[in-house]
Amino acid sequence: MSSEPVVDVRDPAVLGDPMGGYDRVLAERPVCWARLPGGQEGWLVTGNAEVRAVLTHSAVRNDPTGLPGQGAQTQEEMFLALGTPPEHLPYLRASLLSLDGAEHARLRRGISHAFSASRVQALRPRVQEIVDGLLDGLGPATADLLEDYAYPLAMAVVCELVGVPEADWKDWYRWGKVLVDGDPERITPTLGEMFAYCHALVDRRRTDPRADLLSEVVVQDDLTDVDIVALVVFLVLAGHETMAHMLSNAALALMRDPAQRDLLRTEPSLWPAAVRELVRTDGPVQLARLRYAAADFEVGGTKISAGDAVQAVLGAANRDPAQFACPHHADVRHQAEHGGREGSVGFGWGPHFCLGVALAKLEAEIALRSLFDRFPAMAPAAEPAWVPLPRGRHRVALEVTLR
Repeated sequence: MSSEPVVDVRDPAVLGDPMGGYDRVLAERPVCWARLPGGQEGWLVTGNAEVRAVLTHSAVRNDPTGLPGQGAQTQEEMFLALGTPPEHLPYLRASLLSLDGAEHARLRRGISHAFSASRVQALRPRVQEIVDGLLDGLGPATADLLEDYAYPLAMAVVCELVGVPEADWKDWYRWGKVLVDGDPERITPTLGEMFAYCHALVDRRRTDPRADLLSEVVVQDDLTDVDIVALVVFLVLAGHETMAHMLSNAALALMRDPAQRDLLRTEPSLWPAAVRELVRTDGPVQLARLRYAAADFEVGGTKISAGDAVQAVLGAANRDPAQFACPHHADVRHQAEHGGREGSVGFGWGPHFCLGVALAKLEAEIALRSLFDRFPAMAPAAEPAWVPLPRGRHRVALEVTLR
């Protein structure tokens, strides 16, 4: 592709208002040539139907190794260019986010049982206990909803599932903050600490198994220690970061919409629908992981050439007027009655659909319902600030008045 980019995703007008910025791109065209977050050029896909097509197309890969054009750079070369030490490469290559096809399916099968509906529902009492403890510690008058509630809750729940001892949660919280902040000088030593910790924990679970995911995984013959460590790191970090930001975003949306908040107070059975709707309208992940075309294909009437980078915009797809009756604002009642048929991509789509979606829904339902039950008139203490994060994510810095 030789034409000039139609849009620059790094434009402050987009970064400062990601939801509105991508809505404007979608209104112009659902597939366009753009300057992507990493600085390279590629296809920006914003339409709902087009995003779902990209995320399920057999010609689209996460791993660019062996592809022509921009995809000629291997994953290892990309990691090394970012300053990744060679000894960390095996863990990054083994990440579920880095894999495609049969290898991705193999690793996913190894842990999918831990996220079944029945296993997740068994965690409900423990999640409620963690939530209640955190709510007891808020205040008395104000709180930073992200730092004091959402982050520690999300980290505690995923660590509980995986089998990280409670005494070590503070270390994972510290490591997670370093990786979210994206400081390259701190990321490398932090990853080294995490990998070393996980290897030691794997050894402990082989000799001292518990009722947790890690104890079940370490006895699987087709998983190496590198596979297991990469899975633990992926689950804990992915499971806490996006969940924390989702809770903060959703709480803000409900504080700004008294009608929806009052509806949930009078009809609490609608909370599961509210979670689904808020993931659609206020999810924290605007951009899917960058992908590459392994062969020529067409989406939305536009030809994508082999080797081209393809960036699916989940946030825009979830507010596509061509797909949703209430594109820009949460409508819990509509979601309860019709939302399951509308094609939300808030948890992704296709082979890389969020593995922990059942846990995320349960956790968000308990966390948000308990928060607003405890503080029904909670309100922002100041105008919330959008904080851009690496890889096209964002969070809301949210100080609240508790009442």
